[in-house]
Amino acid sequence: MNIFTSLYLKFSKNRFSRTFKPLGIKKKRNFLISAPSDVSDFLKTLPFIEGLKKLGNIVILMPKNLENIYRYMKPKIFETIFYEEPSQLFSKEYRRLKEKLNNKSFHFLIELNRPANISLPYLASTEKRICFYEKNSFPYYNIMIKHSINSLEQFFNIKSSNPQSLFHFYARDLKKTLKKFNKKKPLLFINGENDITWKGDKIVVGTDILSSDPEVYKILYFSDAYHGQCDALYEFVKIFDKRIVKS
Repeated sequence: MNIFTSLYLKFSKNRFSRTFKPLGIKKKRNFLISAPSDVSDFLKTLPFIEGLKKLGNIVILMPKNLENIYRYMKPKIFETIFYEEPSQLFSKEYRRLKEKLNNKSFHFLIELNRPANISLPYLASTEKRICFYEKNSFPYYNIMIKHSINSLEQFFNIKSSNPQSLFHFYARDLKKTLKKFNKKKPLLFINGENDITWKGDKIVVGTDILSSDPEVYKILYFSDAYHGQCDALYEFVKIFDKRIVKS
């Protein structure tokens, strides 16, 4: 961050200091959500986003590295705006996002990244701006939530729900995908050491498929069980209640 931007942030923060009205959510509301840049963290927020969409319309700012998982999500549930890198005040990316959001109004801005990006509140005039607690985020964000995503669910009084309904996989892809990888069901997806006995076929990350392959989530969805690391792929199989096989 250059000196000019740093000084501008420091001396312009009073614009965010005005108080806001009570939080009662009776009418449909418009939400601007900044999705976590980490895939694993993004998947953990989906039960909250699934619950929040019942309260109103959602626009999500999403980093490009989430495209592989997003391609399997239903396209009309919320509006998505992708970005190459986190928006910094006065940057080319900031100006592009500002233009995209220019004709939109929001009741809530929800930043799900840690640390919070204090340039985001400048993108849209939003009365209630939420992030996870950090001492340097006020007054850019005027509602700060401690602890985890569960605290956000409690704040909005919504129930955590299974985000399976956010995804859509075509049954006709099953045979085509399994044929491509020469695999049959029952299929065990291995994301780690291949040191486990399984009565069926296995597909191994690093040998049969890369974790960065766009089809990895399709293979996970079609697999019968999972063995390996507790990373983004693990978070995905939890959503679909896949059997977790341990050594």
